[in-house]
Amino acid sequence: MEFNPLSTQNWSRAFNIWIEDIQVCFQPVMELERVLVRGGLLRKVRSLTKVSAVVVSMLFTIHCTNPRPSSPISASSAALSSATFSSPGDYELGEASWYGSDEDGFEGKPTANGELFDPTQLTCAHRTLPLGSFVEVENLENGKRAMLRVNDRGPFARGRILDASRQGAKTLGFLGQGTARVKLRLVQADGSPAFLNPASDQSDPFTVQVAALTEPMNIERLSRELRDAFGPVNLQETHTRDGVLVKRVRVGSYSRFEDAQRAAEEISKRFGDRGVEPFIIRRR
Repeated sequence: MEFNPLSTQNWSRAFNIWIEDIQVCFQPVMELERVLVRGGLLRKVRSLTKVSAVVVSMLFTIHCTNPRPSSPISASSAALSSATFSSPGDYELGEASWYGSDEDGFEGKPTANGELFDPTQLTCAHRTLPLGSFVEVENLENGKRAMLRVNDRGPFARGRILDASRQGAKTLGFLGQGTARVKLRLVQADGSPAFLNPASDQSDPFTVQVAALTEPMNIERLSRELRDAFGPVNLQETHTRDGVLVKRVRVGSYSRFEDAQRAAEEISKRFGDRGVEPFIIRRR
């Protein structure tokens, strides 16, 4: 039958069909409502939700009130900040290497304190401890310990905190592997705990080593830029194992370790895109 838009009966019939279609479409929803409301499912969900909320609240309270255990990373950071050894018991964590093999050419060469390097002695190189200091070194990988005397400066490799003599590495048990994870404590000659005398920071201030370069143009350019921003630049000459002349570019003179640390961080921000990795060392 054709639909006549001018007929009121046709409009009434169309409206009734439309209403019936709506009822059919919503019938499943109405059925779902009976299941959820009259069948008690919503009441069960609300009950379970209350129990879950209580459990989550208890777990959150326990998590917030219990102290968090120290992680190895935070312990390492604490040790780094105490590397100035301002009180007995301070320590430093990091990687140690050794020098004095038959091939590296250091045997018999002058150390930072002027004495000739003897790899059979229990000595070491450290960047900031005063020359003549004693450190108790513990190999964290095997538990072995040794007391070494600081008579040289170094190491100059990234991530390392100590260069032990050949005998020192042998005593600590890492001669064959080359490096080891260690813990350092500043001690007196008898092995008892010690701390740094602030007077040593005045007599032998800190400086920041920015790079070790061989090209004269690069050395001059970096030195000029550092001098304009941070003050006097010092160049220390040394030779590689192959006899190549290298100049260590150092800048600044700081009587406080914290000031040197801030300068090193600023230098890293300004010149980090050139691959420099500044670290703090004593002037002598």
